This record gives sequence, structure tokens and C-alpha cells, in this order.
Amino acid sequence: MEKFYDYIYYNSGLEWIVNVNILISLLFLLLILLLILFILYLRVYKNFRNIKKAEHIEKLTDFINGYLFDTEFEEASIEEFRAHHVRSKLQKKVTTKEILVYSQNFKGEANASIKKLFFRLELDGLAFKEIASRKWYLRARGMHTVSNMGIKIQESTAVRLLNDKRVEVRLQSLLYFIKLSQKYPLNFLYRLEEPLTIWQQIHIEDALKGYKEEIPDFSKWLNHKQPTVIGFCIKQISAFDQYENVEKVIPFLEHPEEMLKKEAIRCMRKMGNHESVNIVLTNFASENNTIKKEILKLIKEVGSYNQLQTLSYELNGDNEEIKIEYLKAEEYFLK
Repeated sequence: MEKFYDYIYYNSGLEWIVNVNILISLLFLLLILLLILFILYLRVYKNFRNIKKAEHIEKLTDFINGYLFDTEFEEASIEEFRAHHVRSKLQKKVTTKEILVYSQNFKGEANASIKKLFFRLELDGLAFKEIASRKWYLRARGMHTVSNMGIKIQESTAVRLLNDKRVEVRLQSLLYFIKLSQKYPLNFLYRLEEPLTIWQQIHIEDALKGYKEEIPDFSKWLNHKQPTVIGFCIKQISAFDQYENVEKVIPFLEHPEEMLKKEAIRCMRKMGNHESVNIVLTNFASENNTIKKEILKLIKEVGSYNQLQTLSYELNGDNEEIKIEYLKAEEYFLK
């Protein structure tokens, strides 16, 4: 390489700028060659990995089906399968994923047998390692595994992951608290320091639908420091018909935060609270369009035509959105 360098700079009759261009061109050609080789390597590696994965899934499916349905299945086969087919990281990851699928599709005794197999194959160790990982997707996957397998972890670790910087990890952590809770599925809200996203709220609502114990009193979190938690709880008060908490929601009708005020108005509408109409009419003129439309919907469903007429001055303004909403409400009363 040194002789080549000397030739270019001292023995060649070309101008120095041409020499530099030749070196740069050679460098780029080398980089392109290396890139092509790297892409080919990744392609071959991925194909090889997919083949190994498919072979393992086929063996695993036969093994699990035999374990669940074959009356002549021998318990010693579990140790043998673990020793020969659940050794590498790929095998453990694929096996965990497949067992989770079986666990979600089977109930009762079959589900209990699947979870027992999970521990017999010593797959819980992989979940613990993933939870402690610095990579967020591994932490999320680890929490998903322990929550679905009913594995309890240290409370301090669960709380730390509940407030993880990645929303995906927080989601799996809150699902962990709900699934493994015996009596208080939402007590994790006391320790939640991060905002509650819409996607997280949907998952909590879905989990609560299948909750067999007594639904918690959502008014306990109406003083939470996170507005998203308060908004979620106001929404659930109406969803679960907690009429005893109506008085605790009413102050939010005049809350400075738009989102909380909107949820409070919707809550009053769904719960048929007539008293709330006069409260929201007081500041109607100073509200933005979003809140005004919610108030008009509230009047339409739980108010009176006389209350609606107190806002007839809106017809003289140039706010077309509110005019349309007002006329819809008026049509409802006059039909």
C-alpha cells in the first residue's frame, strides 16, 4: 500500500488533483464492495435464521401438542426437549413466543398445563434478563411475558418500569399490575408519574371488561397530578355508572384545563345530570368552540328548550360551527 501511495504522488505524471480523485474513487469502490458484502451476509444470515426458526417451530408444535393431548406423553420428554432444543437465545425466544400464543388460546386446565410447561423449560430466566435489559423492546417483551405467565417480580422493578421513558414499556407494565392484582387492579395509578396515553387507556378499559372482582372507585384518583389520569377516571365514572361520584366530578365543569372540562361535560351528559346545565351556561360565551359544542350536546340531551334559548344570541354571530350545533339542538326540541 505504501509503494502504491508513493507511485501516485511521486512517480505519476498526473496532476495532484487527479491523484486525489483516483484515491477517493478507489476508496469509494472499496466501501461499495464492503457494503455489498455486508448486505449479502445479512441476507444469508437472515435466511439461515428463518430456516432454523421454522424448523424449531415445527418441532415445538409437535412437542406441545403431544404434551397437551397425547395420553402416553412421558414427563421425561420435557427435560430431553429442553436439553436439546431450548438452548440458544433464538430457541428460547421462539419457544416463549409460541407458549404465549398457546396460553392466550387455551383456558382452564390446558392453560394451566401450558404455564407449567413454561417453567419446566426454564424460560422464566429469559424474561428476567429481558426486564433488566437496557434495550427498551426487550424490557417491554419481558414485562409482556411475566404478566401473561402470571410471574411476580420485585415491586420496585415493576414501579420503575411503570414510569419508563418508553411508552411501550409503560404499557406492558401497567398491564402487568392489572393482570396480577387480586383486589386492587388500578392501585398502580398512585405511583404513575408519566401521562396516560390514549392507547394505554384503551388497554386498561379492555382489561377491566374482563375483571371479575369489584370495579374500583375511580373518584380516588380525581386529585392525581397527571391530568390524563383524572380525565380517564372521569370517563370511567360514567362508563361504570358510578352515580355516587357525580358531585365529585361537577367541579371539573369549570376547570381551566380544556380536556378535563370536556370529559366532565360528557360525563354529566351520559349520566343524565340536569343540574350541570346551569353551571356550564354561566361561562358559555367565553368558552372555545370545542367546549361550546359539548355544552350544546349536553343541553340537547339533559337540558330544556328554555335553557337552549338563552344562547339564541349565537345565531346572530358569525360562528358557523356553533350555529349548526345550536340548530341541531333546536330541531331536536321542536320536532
